Amino acid sequence: MTGNLLKKSSGFILLCSISLLMLVMTGCQEAKLKTVIGVANKQCPIDMGAVGTITSIIYDGNNVVYTLNMNEEITNIKILKDNPESMKSSITMMFQNPAADVKEMLKLMAKCNSGLHMIFVGNKSGEQAVCELTAEELKEVINTNADPAQSGQTKLEAQLKMANLQFPMQASEEVIVEKIEVIGESVVYICSVDEELCPISQIEENAAEVKEGIVVKTLKRETLMQAQTPQVFKSEDIKVAYQKAKDEGYVATDDSQLFERYIDKDIKAVLGDYSNLKITTQEDLR
Repeated sequence: MTGNLLKKSSGFILLCSISLLMLVMTGCQEAKLKTVIGVANKQCPIDMGAVGTITSIIYDGNNVVYTLNMNEEITNIKILKDNPESMKSSITMMFQNPAADVKEMLKLMAKCNSGLHMIFVGNKSGEQAVCELTAEELKEVINTNADPAQSGQTKLEAQLKMANLQFPMQASEEVIVEKIEVIGESVVYICSVDEELCPISQIEENAAEVKEGIVVKTLKRETLMQAQTPQVFKSEDIKVAYQKAKDEGYVATDDSQLFERYIDKDIKAVLGDYSNLKITTQEDLR
């Protein structure tokens, strides 16, 4: 009986020793995590470009918490709040095959059973949207061995999914960005344009001047004119132009474009006036 008691006592002491060792190791890892996060927090605010800034990174004992101040002209915080699963899915995808330093930090968080909280704060409204990843969800991300090429495509899709939550977005007075798609090897912005303010023909003509949102040449203001109605043509000429367009199935933005395409005559521009108000649609009467 004494022998059994000694065996049981030895087993209990061994179990306590292992538990204590695990606590010490966890304590060491947690201390390391606190140090790493402390160093990262000292670098804040971290500029993220037009999107906003990372204002703080802290470890609260259970989670690593990122607080981000977001530019509300680009990010709609309410939309993020209303789509928590999409937000979590996109952020999870972004952590697949991360950079080496990020991966090490994620592993350290996993060893400490730490979750991740990301708090998005609107820079004007102060409204918040919170994305929470549990320790188990982070471990699952770390253990996912995705092909790097496929991972890059997945990250792009995640970014576009988040971006498309924000659309439609008014890019300028005349242009609304409806959505973004990947077509072939290109990222394509689908936009709608108010042709009363900016005819499609003008965009096509200036395509070489503005490429991928980068202005490579500024046109002289005095060389630009905004078309107004009425536009006046000899009836026989404009009828010919319309008939040819009908035969070809060509759709133009206005009479001038048809005349320019089908009639071999010059079009003269006459200076108008802003008081010549357009009354084409209901909105014009407001």
